[in-house]
Amino acid sequence: MFNKKVIKRTKQMSKEGFTLVEVMIGMAIFLIGFLAVGSMQIAAINGNAGAREATEAATRATNQLETLIALPFESIDDGDPETVGAYTVSWEVLDEFESPGTVLPNTKTITVTVTWQQRGPRSFEVTYMKADNL
Repeated sequence: MFNKKVIKRTKQMSKEGFTLVEVMIGMAIFLIGFLAVGSMQIAAINGNAGAREATEAATRATNQLETLIALPFESIDDGDPETVGAYTVSWEVLDEFESPGTVLPNTKTITVTVTWQQRGPRSFEVTYMKADNL
């Protein structure tokens, strides 16, 4: 007889729905997970935007460097900074490559720097050494 009562109670409990407290706890857990995914998406969007800016700066720097490399050796000189959109491209040309203990005559060191202000001041720099008569 005791077993019949246990079975009846179990059947009665399974017919009942969730309590308000259980629903509220479930909604709170769902909301915490949803907010975590949302903040992760914001971080990913910001990371992608920063990577796009760095890639564009690198492209602008290499384009300017290739333009300078294509010039005759004697014509390569410092230039005035150029502003294109949010990016400022500047370059410096040094005659004769110098490093500690080494001087290479008939060479020029070209350094192109791209700066931009989006998401704080940032810059990208590329350096190339060009020799005369090669």
